[in-house]
Amino acid sequence: MLRTGTAIVNFPIVVLGRHNGSALLDRRQTMKAPFAIAEITCLMLFATALAPQLSATETKTPAATIDRLYRVDCGHSLANDESVWTPGRNKGKSIEFSSTCYLIQHGGEYIMWDTGVPESAIGDPNGWSTLPKLIVYHLDKTISSQLAEIGLKPADIDYVVVSHTHGDHIGNVGLFPDATVVMQQAEYEWINSPPPSDPNLNTLVQLARKLLGHPRRLELVTGDVDLFRDGSVRLLSTPGHTPGSQSLMVHLAKTGFVILSGDVAHLEDNFEHDIVPALNVRKAESISSMDRIKQIMSEYDAQLFINHDKHQADGLKLLPDFYD
Repeated sequence: MLRTGTAIVNFPIVVLGRHNGSALLDRRQTMKAPFAIAEITCLMLFATALAPQLSATETKTPAATIDRLYRVDCGHSLANDESVWTPGRNKGKSIEFSSTCYLIQHGGEYIMWDTGVPESAIGDPNGWSTLPKLIVYHLDKTISSQLAEIGLKPADIDYVVVSHTHGDHIGNVGLFPDATVVMQQAEYEWINSPPPSDPNLNTLVQLARKLLGHPRRLELVTGDVDLFRDGSVRLLSTPGHTPGSQSLMVHLAKTGFVILSGDVAHLEDNFEHDIVPALNVRKAESISSMDRIKQIMSEYDAQLFINHDKHQADGLKLLPDFYD
């Protein structure tokens, strides 16, 4: 473990910001659709002005804790050219990645962090892919079956928090139709804007629209958000991999602070040496986000769980085991 253009929305939506460590708007307060994304953006700019991001220099107040953090097996993949993720090195070398989701128990509420490879891929020898010429994903266990191991079903999940909209992270959002889906405003705007000129990014964006669909409850956030207003679950804005990528920091009574990476970094070596994958949309932001996470880790003595680093993931506890 490391210690180191305007779109119309036609469903209920909530906009959150951060103001003195709390949500700017009550999560139970919804805006009535339809309305334009431009209207949301105005509110986001207002929220950002009031809400500086979490930084390594801000004064910390005692944080509450979540009850349990479960690692959920959400697939594994084989890529045929590691240099896409380590530019300038390992050309033509294959690499295996993990795909990890997390289940967070906060009192009587449950949060899924990402939803992994679509359950329809279970047991398929041909696998499933976001970019078939580059990477193929395989699924050995479904989220549904893993939740059942601890007496839960998809309907028990209250929130689905999306690190970003690549298909291996949102493949099962549709399993949780009654959950509130939480994602960054910038990410939502990106996938609903004119398609990127890069053909690979265009493919990823079109797939994202299909897999995300139209959640019944969608909360768009901007920047850092203290989800429960008690310091136990904090969304950290880490753009670069995609425009609205985010990471998540949780606080546990015994384990302490843990940051769930999203795709702020794919491998431990990338994180330590600021190596930016070729498919990241913004290199400079990617480096800034990695450096920001390093600062927060130092300030909070936090561990970083890197989603796709199979070597690290294989050493972490797996549901039904948990961190507390």
